[in-house]
Order: sequence, then C-alpha cells, then structure tokens
Amino acid sequence: MSDGCTGFWLFELFFPIHDCCVVHDAGGSDGGLLDCLLQNTPPWAWPVVALCVAIMILFRPLYHWIKKKLGG
Repeated sequence: MSDGCTGFWLFELFFPIHDCCVVHDAGGSDGGLLDCLLQNTPPWAWPVVALCVAIMILFRPLYHWIKKKLGG
C-alpha cells in the first residue's frame, strides 16, 4: 500500500510522478526513484527533484521513528 509521495504530494498535482513513488514505496531503490522522477519532470525541475530525494533520504530515520511512535 502506498500513499504516493509522502511529504511531496503537491508535486503530484503538476507532474506524473505518483507511480514512481508507489514503486519506491513497494521496495524500489532511492536511485530508481530519482531516475523515474527525472524522467517524469522537466529539466528545469531537476535540481528541486534531487533536493527532495536528498531530504527524503536524510530524514528517513526520523520519518520511521515518528511512524513507530504513532503505531504505523
């Protein structure tokens, strides 16, 4: 089950990236996610995409800790 691009769902309104996030949530790699996102966004958005993936990787331990505390 995937809720899409958690924390970055607003981008799903503008770019066809939901499927990239679903595949990643189902066990895809961070590199695969980045590649898929870059393929589905215009070149001018690539720095923002890379920054978002970096933020996701950096804060993943905090995200998992919060989910554990909330019982998810």
